[in-house]
Amino acid sequence: MRLVRVTLRHFRGVEESTVRFGDGVTVVVGPNEAGKSSVAEAVRLLRTTKSSSRSQAVRDVKPVGHDVGPEAELELRTGPYTLVYRKRWLKSPVTELDVRAPSREQVSGDEAHQRFARILAETVDVDLWEALEVVQGESLDQPDLARISALHRALDDSAGATGDHDALMAGVAEERERYLTANGRPRGDYAQADAEITDLEAQVERLRARSAEMDRYVEDYARNEQEHARLSDLSIDADGKLCRAEDAVRAVDTLRDDLRRSQEASTLAARSLAHAQRARDDRRSLVADLARRATTVDGLTARVDEVSAAHSAARAAEEEARRRAADAGERAREARRAAVAAALDVTRHRDAAERLALAQRVRRAREAGEERASARAGRDLLRVDDDVLARLNDRATEVQVAEGARDAAAARLEVRRLGDHRVTAAGDDVGSAPYESAVLDDVTVAVEGVVEVVVRPGTPPADLDRRVGQARDAFDVALREAGVGSLTEARTAHERRRQAESRLLAAEGTLGDVLDGTTLEDLEVRLVTLERRRADVVAVDTDARDGDAPAADLGALEDAAESPRLAADAADAEATTARDDHDGAREALAAAGERAVRVRQELESALHEHERETARLAEARAQDSDEDLDAAVVAAAETHDAAVSAAERSRAAFEAASPETLAMELANARELVESVDRELTRSDQRRVELQTLLDDRAAEGIHDRLVEAEAALDVARATYGRLHRAAQAADLLSSTLLRHRDEAQRHYVAPFKERIDRLGKVVFGPDFEVAISTDLAIETRTLGGRTVPFSSLSGGAREQLAVLGRLACAQLVDTEEGAPVILDDTLGFSDPERLERLAVVLNDVGRTAQVVLLTCQPRRFESVGGARTERLVAS
Repeated sequence: MRLVRVTLRHFRGVEESTVRFGDGVTVVVGPNEAGKSSVAEAVRLLRTTKSSSRSQAVRDVKPVGHDVGPEAELELRTGPYTLVYRKRWLKSPVTELDVRAPSREQVSGDEAHQRFARILAETVDVDLWEALEVVQGESLDQPDLARISALHRALDDSAGATGDHDALMAGVAEERERYLTANGRPRGDYAQADAEITDLEAQVERLRARSAEMDRYVEDYARNEQEHARLSDLSIDADGKLCRAEDAVRAVDTLRDDLRRSQEASTLAARSLAHAQRARDDRRSLVADLARRATTVDGLTARVDEVSAAHSAARAAEEEARRRAADAGERAREARRAAVAAALDVTRHRDAAERLALAQRVRRAREAGEERASARAGRDLLRVDDDVLARLNDRATEVQVAEGARDAAAARLEVRRLGDHRVTAAGDDVGSAPYESAVLDDVTVAVEGVVEVVVRPGTPPADLDRRVGQARDAFDVALREAGVGSLTEARTAHERRRQAESRLLAAEGTLGDVLDGTTLEDLEVRLVTLERRRADVVAVDTDARDGDAPAADLGALEDAAESPRLAADAADAEATTARDDHDGAREALAAAGERAVRVRQELESALHEHERETARLAEARAQDSDEDLDAAVVAAAETHDAAVSAAERSRAAFEAASPETLAMELANARELVESVDRELTRSDQRRVELQTLLDDRAAEGIHDRLVEAEAALDVARATYGRLHRAAQAADLLSSTLLRHRDEAQRHYVAPFKERIDRLGKVVFGPDFEVAISTDLAIETRTLGGRTVPFSSLSGGAREQLAVLGRLACAQLVDTEEGAPVILDDTLGFSDPERLERLAVVLNDVGRTAQVVLLTCQPRRFESVGGARTERLVAS
C-alpha cells in the first residue's frame, strides 16, 4: 500500500492543508501545532470512524470557535486499487469513495465506509499498518509484531497451532480490544479519553501560546535564515561526500578488474598444466613401450655394451668436460655482460612465456580455422543429409512397392525343359532350373528346331502403371535434387557429409578451446606487441638471447650485475681446470675409440632392428626431450599455484572493500546532493511565505476559551483514570495467556534477526548483533563484545532499535501486502553520527517501502539522500 496524499480541512487547528507523499521516504516538517500529528490522526479516523459518529475522538478534531465539520481526504494505492476516500464529521457528514482503478467506482455513505474496509481487508494487513506507525511520545516502545499475519507469511509459509483454548483467547482478546489496540495503544472510549486529554492539553497550550504567535513567526523567519545558511554549508559538505564516495567506488571497480584478470590467469594456468601433464604422460607411455621392445635386443648387445660402455663413458666424459670448459668460458663472458643486460633480461624473461604460449595458440587457432573452413566447404558441396537420404529411401521404397503391385497384377510365365532339345526364353537358355518371369513385354519361348511361342502381356490396370511411373518420376526428381545418380551414390555422399560435419564440429570445438572467449585478431595483435617488444630489447642489447621461459628472477640478475668481476675471476679459474680435464678426457676417448672400431661391425646388425623400433621415440624426442616435458610440468604447476594464490589475494582484497556498503553510501550521497538543492529552493520559498504571514497576522484574544478548556481537561482526566484501570486489567490477563503461545513462534525469529542485524551494522558498526524473543521483540543488543538488555540501553539506543525493528518488518513483508512506516517525532534521542548512519538505512528501506517522517526538527533527517520534504505552516 502507498499513501499518495492527505488533505485536511478545518481539522483541529488546520484550516486547510495538503501533504503529498513519495513512494520512498517523505519528511513532513513543521513547527509545533502545525498539524503534523493531525496527518496521521486523520488517516486513522478515516479508516476507523464513520462520518456519522459523534465520538469524543471526532469532537476532539473539531476546530475551536468555528461552526464547521472537520474534513479529511486520503488518496492511496493498495493492491490493484487506486482510490480517493473523503469524510466530513459532525457538520453535514459526508463519506465518499472514488475508486479509479482497476475499474471506476463511486460509492457514498455507509456503503462507502464498508467498501473501503473490504478493500483494506483484501489488500493490506491492518495490524501491520498499526504496528509500523509510531505515535508521538511512543518512539521508545517496540511494536507488537507477533500478531501480524503478513509478517508471519513472510517469515514462514506455515503458521503454528494456537492450542485448544481459542474461545478463551478470543474472549480475552475481545475484552482487551475494547480498550487497547494490538500493539497496546488505547482504543474506543479509552482512546477517546486519552485523545481528549491530549487534545485539551494541546488546546490549553495553544491558547496560552497564541499571544506569542507573532514572535514565533519572527523566530521562524530568523531560523529560516539560519537554515538557509546551514543548507548552503551542507550543500558544500554533501558535494565533498559525493566525491569521496565516487572515489571509493572507483577503487572497488579497480579491485574487481584485478580479480577478473587474476581469475582468467588462473584458468589459463590450469589449462597449461593439464596440457603439460598429458604431454609428459604420453612420453612416459612411449618410453615404457620402447623399454619392452628393447628387452629382445639386450641379449644380442651384451658383448657390444661392454665395449661401447667404455667408449660412451669416455665420449660422455669428453663431451661433459668440453661442455664444462665452454660453460665456464661462457659464464665468464656472461658475468661481464650481466650488469648491462640485467634490465633487459627482466623484461625478456617476463614476456617469453606469454609470447610462446600466444604463438602456440595462434598457430592452433589458424590450423583449426583452416580445418573448419575446409570441413564446411566439403559439407556444403554434399547435399545429401539425413533428411535427403531418408526422402530418397522413401522414394525408392515407393518405386519397389509400385513395381511389386504391378508385377503381382501381371501374368506369370514359367518354362521348364523336359527333353534334350535346347530351349530359350526371352533369349536366355533354360537349363535344369525353370525360367520364371512376370509378362510385362513380349516374351519369345523357342524349342530349337521344334517350335517358337510368343507370349504377349495383356493390358495391365492403368492405375498400376501410372503409380509405377509416378514413383519412378518422383525418385528421379529426388536424385536430381540431391545431385546424385543412384541410391548407392546417395548413401556414399551421405556418409562423406557426416564425416565432414564431424570434422567441422571437432574444428569448431578446438577453435573455441583455443580462443577461449577472445578472437584470433586479438591474439595476433598481442603476439605482435610482444614480438615488437622483444625486437626493442634486442635493439638495445644485440647479445640478448630469447629464452622460452624466465630463467632467473630479478633479484638473481641484480646480484649478478653487482659482482661481475668476482664472477669472472671464478669463471676463469673454473675454465682452466675444465680445459685440463678436457685434455685428459680426449686422450681417454681416443683409446676407447680404437677398441670400439674392432666391434662396430658386430654392433650394426644387432642394432639395426633396435634403431628401427626407436625411430618413433627419437622423432618425438627431437621435438621435446623428456627433461623438457618434466620441467614443463613443474613450471606449469608453479605458474598455476602462483596464479591461484594471486586470485585468492585479489578476491580477499575485493571482499574486504565491502562494495555493497560503498554502493549504498554512493547512492545516498548522490540523492543527498539533490535533496539539499531542493531544500535550498524551498527555504527561499519559505522566506517569502513567512514574510507574508508577518505582514498579515493579527493578535487574537482567547481568555474565555482558555478557562473552558481547563475545566473540560479536569473532567477528561477523571474519566481516563477509570478506563485506564480497566484496560490495564484486561491487558494483564491477555499478556499472561499470550506468553504460553510464544513457543509456537520461535521459528519466526531467525529471518527477522538477520534483517535487523544487517540494518544495525550500518548504524552501530560491523560487530553489532541482537537477540530476538519469540514475540519478535529485541531482548538484548551486543556491541563490541558487550551484551546489554534492551530495557537497560540508553533512550537513544532503544529508540533506534525500535525504529530498526519496524524498518526490518517493512522490508520483509511482501510489497503487495506492505503498509507505510509512519514515524511521528522520533529519533529525538539520537546523536548526529547515529542520525547520519540512520539516514543511510532509511534511504535503503525507502527503495522498497514507503516511509513517512513527521518532525519539527528538519536537521534530524537532512542526510536521507532520496527523501521528499513537505513543509507545513502553522495556521
